[in-house]
Amino acid sequence: MSAASALRPPARRTGLWILGILLCCAIFIAVYEYLVRSDSGQWVEYAMLDAAANRVDSLSARGFDLWWLSPVIIALPAVFFLVIVLTRQRFLGAMIALGAVLGANLTTQVLKAWLDRPDLGNGVPYWTGNSLPSGHTTLAASMAVAVFLVSSPRRRPFIAVLAAFYAGLVGAYTFIETWHRPSDVIAAYLVVAGWAMIGGWLIMRTGVEWNTVVADYEPETAPLAGLAWFFGVTLTVVAVLCFLFSGGWTGIALAGEEPSLWHWFAGLLVSIGPGFLMAGAGINLFGAETGRRQRGAPVPSPRGETVHYPIPPQFNELYRV
Repeated sequence: MSAASALRPPARRTGLWILGILLCCAIFIAVYEYLVRSDSGQWVEYAMLDAAANRVDSLSARGFDLWWLSPVIIALPAVFFLVIVLTRQRFLGAMIALGAVLGANLTTQVLKAWLDRPDLGNGVPYWTGNSLPSGHTTLAASMAVAVFLVSSPRRRPFIAVLAAFYAGLVGAYTFIETWHRPSDVIAAYLVVAGWAMIGGWLIMRTGVEWNTVVADYEPETAPLAGLAWFFGVTLTVVAVLCFLFSGGWTGIALAGEEPSLWHWFAGLLVSIGPGFLMAGAGINLFGAETGRRQRGAPVPSPRGETVHYPIPPQFNELYRV
């Protein structure tokens, strides 16, 4: 195989990125339509939120006043972001990543103001208006994703797992404090995932050199992708099992009268698990779309190589300038 034939530019399959964004949009709509706008969905979330409000004391009720949470959500990943950008001089990538952060947080605020949480008169108390998506979770996840975007292909799988832990902790905290329902947290993950793909495609197309690896020394994505998928599937499945342990639909119907600890565990786990699922998908996508080149070969162009066709001798006169 020649060096030229092995060239593969980063983010070469634009349709795959568009498909991923559309999939995030479709799942977002499904989450909103079922958990927010349907009778059974509202009861499922009421069971989890009522358990958080009445079955387990929140951290603030135990004397932990986390007023500093929002500044820390920004400051902690911002330090890693600045270190990577300044040491690697990835300034254009940094601007794109910050654009993705801004886009995700603006999208969340627009959706929160635009979407409606209807009062269906189904017995579920109408505590507040729409709170989907979660602003705190969007902020945490988007800041962690910014670090992921400016990291090298070899570091991205590890950063993605850390980002899932980081965003999951914030999402779980908003549920424990009854600030948000699990659907709000899941919706925030989806908003950030969509913007991560937009930013990721742009960064790979504009930062071809540092988003291309040597073909025989590719980064290992399978172990950490598998770990993220394992955590995501396990936590989500256990959350579903918690509903079964609480009595299924019968237990949900008794939520207002007898808040179940199982429902609290379900809400906690389903506020974390989907974040790991998206981290696993992100590791796979970015790993597959990282550029490849043979050792010693030039960095491939995202527009492909220029092909020079030989000119037959009898036509040389036509091509002379």
